Amino acid sequence: MKNWIKDHWKKIIVSFLLIILLIIGGILTYVQSATYSAMPEAVAILEDEAVQTDGNTIVIEPDEALGNVVLYQGGFVEKEAYLPLAKALSEKGYRVFIPQMPLNLAILGVNRFEDIVEAYPSELPWWIGGHSLGGTSALLYAVDHLNEIDGVFLLASYPSDGADLSQADIPVVSFFATNDEVINQERYEESKALLPEQTEYEVIEGGNHSNFGYYGFQKGDGESTNTREQQLDQVVDYFQEVAE
Repeated sequence: MKNWIKDHWKKIIVSFLLIILLIIGGILTYVQSATYSAMPEAVAILEDEAVQTDGNTIVIEPDEALGNVVLYQGGFVEKEAYLPLAKALSEKGYRVFIPQMPLNLAILGVNRFEDIVEAYPSELPWWIGGHSLGGTSALLYAVDHLNEIDGVFLLASYPSDGADLSQADIPVVSFFATNDEVINQERYEESKALLPEQTEYEVIEGGNHSNFGYYGFQKGDGESTNTREQQLDQVVDYFQEVAE
């Protein structure tokens, strides 16, 4: 009888473990299928001599650093998709970091900024931000670490209710593209109350959600009437104007 009970429980435990493995496998399969891959021209930037990979973080060094930028990737978008933007920022004098997020979801790696600052100490200004969910996740870190941050940038992104920066005394720049049909525009407008009064809002006429990165066309987005290069040039130029 005892052996029967023992064998019975073994079968239950094995069955339970198999179910868990199947669930995990299903989640990983879904994440892989849902993730937008970086376009070849973005991946090619990894070969640039100014670009290095430190563990799971891409680092782009400028010729002469003026500041530091930590960029959180959009949800289910490979981090390499933001290399063209990062490279353009580095050419303006910013050392740029793109950390890998668990399952390509920045909300699961909100504290990556802290790891980078510890690994790359610098007295130069530190900016944090990101695209879409990446920007929202960056704000969740920023709201509790304002003394560590010199500025915030948002690409088609807005704060969640848990990130009230309305009283923060730091520069914030928010980019919005007029043909973006992925972002919740009503929520975007409402959430402005959670950002500082001095927040700079830059509107990209004819741009869309997808063009903030190099990962193709995102499902549900509006068609852009300008190129990715034009959209990112406007981002970089305005960011530089605010940051300096």
